[in-house]
Amino acid sequence: MLKHFLVKKENKNIKFVSESRIHNLAQKVQQTHQQKLTFSKHDRLKSKKRIAEIFEQGLKIKQYPFVLHYLPVESVCSQVQIVVSVPKKKIKSAVKRNRLKRQIKEAYRLNKPKFYKQLVQKNQKLALFLVFIGKEKEDYHYLEKNLTLLLNQLIEKL
Repeated sequence: MLKHFLVKKENKNIKFVSESRIHNLAQKVQQTHQQKLTFSKHDRLKSKKRIAEIFEQGLKIKQYPFVLHYLPVESVCSQVQIVVSVPKKKIKSAVKRNRLKRQIKEAYRLNKPKFYKQLVQKNQKLALFLVFIGKEKEDYHYLEKNLTLLLNQLIEKL
């Protein structure tokens, strides 16, 4: 039995759309999303419940200056959802912490297509919690190199 959903159009006419059509559209959006170099809302992990699961049941990989906690998951709207954390204990200044977080997210965003491609081949979906454990603000290229090494280690472990 096909389920139908009401969808409002711009001109406020109502249209019936089947569940399979919505599923197909969602797949197309996900495929185009993977090809772009973006770090969108769907890529961010915001669920406190999922974050707690990562720390309780997840595994971890260390690659200085990062520790990556990860958990293979079933239902995620994106292939990978990630949280980036820079502890206040390590970097006191909020300005420096926020800059580091932006640099880490940018390094992840640029390396995401290669990472996604390998995950799709292995048919995996992940929730990641990336923690910066360095003692000082690092150079962007150093961060990017070590993040790439960390993501490659993760792919090898899966």
